[in-house]
Amino acid sequence: MRTAVGLMAEQGYEGTSTRDIASAAGVSVAALYYHFPAKLDLLREFLHEAHDIVLARLGRDLDAAGDDPRARLDAAVATLIWSNLHDEWAQQAARVAWREHGRLDEPDRKAIVGKIEQMVDLVEGVVRDGMASGAFATTEPRDVARAVLTLCISVVDPFPAVDRSMARVVEQHQRFAAALADTAPRPPGPVRAVRRSR
Repeated sequence: MRTAVGLMAEQGYEGTSTRDIASAAGVSVAALYYHFPAKLDLLREFLHEAHDIVLARLGRDLDAAGDDPRARLDAAVATLIWSNLHDEWAQQAARVAWREHGRLDEPDRKAIVGKIEQMVDLVEGVVRDGMASGAFATTEPRDVARAVLTLCISVVDPFPAVDRSMARVVEQHQRFAAALADTAPRPPGPVRAVRRSR
């Protein structure tokens, strides 16, 4: 599975054949088919496992973070980014996990989306607690939670070219997340059209 995910991260799902996976893993195609009758079966098992691991890690780290909303939001960001970046395998796995789940059949795709929504639920709970205590000013906790998750996922592809340590990336994204949580919506006003240059 690690071999397959590594190849899919570099070549994409479509660009990775079953024969490529078997050859790189040092097994016969027949042996691979014995465990995974189709390449999609391998992807399905990996995606469920990857999302379960991140979801469990996020819940555990939030429980350990105490009651302070900012500390809990910082913990959520640190956990999500660490899960995506902590080593080369994590970076490869994250690229496949976040990019390829749309290839699954509808029931499995919905199950993975459900796990992503559970991650959003956890972050939203942190934001709501911060709103209740006065620590955060937003009135849009679900949207903030989705934006925080998107921020933490978006670091995967550019990270190898970023001239910063993972700790620095985590600290920066913790500030971004706190700013999102502490931003009250603007009062309604006229909608201005965006002008595009020709």
